[in-house]
Amino acid sequence: MIGFTCKNSISAAAVSIFFSLFLAACSTPLSKPSSTETYSPGPLSEPVPEAELQAVQPDGIAITPEKLSAELLYEVLMGEIAGQRGVLDVSGDSYLEAARRSNDPRIAERALNIAIYGKRPDIALPAARRWVELAPDKLEARQALAALALRNGETQEAVEQFDYLLEHQPAKGPGPYQRLLAMLAREPDKSRALDVMDKLAVLRPDDVEAQLAYARLAVHTESWTLATQKIERVLVLQPERTDALVLRAQVLFKQGQGGIARQQLDGAVQRNPDDAALRQAYARLLVDLEDYDGARGQYHKLLKQQPDNARIVYSLALLSLEAGRPDEAEKMFKKMLKLGVQKQQAYYYLGAIAEDQKKHKASLGWYSKVTKGDHLFEAQVRMANIEALEGNVEEARKRLRKLRLAQPTQSQRLYLVEGGILTRIDWHEEAFKLYSDYLQIRPDDLEVLYARALVAERLERIDQTEADLRQVLKIAPDNARALNALGYTLADRTERYDDALKLIERAIAQAPDDPSVIDSMGWVMYRLGRLPEARDYLKKAYALTQDAEIAAHLGEVLWAMGEKDAALELWKKARVEYPGNHVLEDTVRRFAP
Repeated sequence: MIGFTCKNSISAAAVSIFFSLFLAACSTPLSKPSSTETYSPGPLSEPVPEAELQAVQPDGIAITPEKLSAELLYEVLMGEIAGQRGVLDVSGDSYLEAARRSNDPRIAERALNIAIYGKRPDIALPAARRWVELAPDKLEARQALAALALRNGETQEAVEQFDYLLEHQPAKGPGPYQRLLAMLAREPDKSRALDVMDKLAVLRPDDVEAQLAYARLAVHTESWTLATQKIERVLVLQPERTDALVLRAQVLFKQGQGGIARQQLDGAVQRNPDDAALRQAYARLLVDLEDYDGARGQYHKLLKQQPDNARIVYSLALLSLEAGRPDEAEKMFKKMLKLGVQKQQAYYYLGAIAEDQKKHKASLGWYSKVTKGDHLFEAQVRMANIEALEGNVEEARKRLRKLRLAQPTQSQRLYLVEGGILTRIDWHEEAFKLYSDYLQIRPDDLEVLYARALVAERLERIDQTEADLRQVLKIAPDNARALNALGYTLADRTERYDDALKLIERAIAQAPDDPSVIDSMGWVMYRLGRLPEARDYLKKAYALTQDAEIAAHLGEVLWAMGEKDAALELWKKARVEYPGNHVLEDTVRRFAP
């Protein structure tokens, strides 16, 4: 049975209410209350659950004694007992009636809490009104009434309460307009929220904060024209207001006018070169526009202004990585370590930079320092891959097994990583067994079925390859990767060329620009003896990605068409770029030993 607290009994404070009231009731008949009886409730036992009403909380204020009528005593007791028993409708009705009979604002506050807890908006709104009536200077009461009036469509009442709050909110903490925006942004009826904001802004036509708040709400509701109008009003009042300039650029970007946004912010930055917030906003816009070099330039200027600003250093480090400048990125990440901020992220990215540069020992050192945070899992996976590359396969597998135990939700990825390591060193039988163990638990996992199918092909188990890929297609009939893999396998390892063609045609319908699918189409055309078509498909695939296997296939078709010099030149170039690729090497040995 749910009461008003997290436990299924009333709070100790509520018990004290019962005893103080009940003793008074026992000493005097209900019909004739004593003039000395008082009502002295303790703190409320249940907080308001709604976010915008969280201010409606007990604050331990002293209660002024009042004469307690029998009717009021009855309603309070009925409300508490019904609440303890989970009969929230009765509890709410009783407390609302008590609030109407009493001049004590705490009873009205209690009625409001119960109404919200019991999801009784029909009680909550009148309870809030009564609370404001009894405690007109209490901001929590005004805030509760404003939120409830807004939610119930009482727009003018909401405006009146919000207006009072704007005039009387304390200066410390979030600004009055921030609080207002937070409440209006949660209103499901966006037009109603805008209507309230409009009425408040009309009362303050020259208040920059009011107009800017209106603009922000318009942005939140994606009312772009309205947002632009209000931003322009702010800029009339304060032409170089930073947050208004930034907001205008955001609106332009959202409307697909990134170029204009860039021009305007660039001009604003030139007029206000020392405004760091404005320059940061400009840099972020350049990132959104994918002008990473331009963004880096702005962050370098910011770094000169604020050399120890960790956020700027981190942003510049990430941008340098994105721009393909690992040396600069490394310098910035090491600066983060000197500043003592975001060290886990810095360790991870320093490891990634070293890994890309094939500095495996250094990379393992950096990754090993990642001991917590969002990058811990990825660092461990990368360490396993590096250990395998260094020949420590068993150490890598041990690390991955420990990870599987520690993070069972990541088991699929970890099996695939381990299987990939085993495949890379030609331990195909071990990889097949590993994937089979996983599929015993999750037989319909598409990724692992696909991976096992590829390993089975390496083991010459073509029937198993076909079975696994057809199982994938049974679950996901339009899976382009499975259609392509099965079609290619049938074209390459069997003489079922017509079946292969049908599958690859389905794959190319799903992924017309995928070079691996285009390569498969070229290969099946070759098998069917349609050499000109095969050459065209393979040339298109190779133009998209100069892959070793595509080079092997294209060279073989060129050779078959008598273009042997072109084939040899292609293979020579590919062997330099992809030394040791087994498909390419096998092809060259067959035709040009």
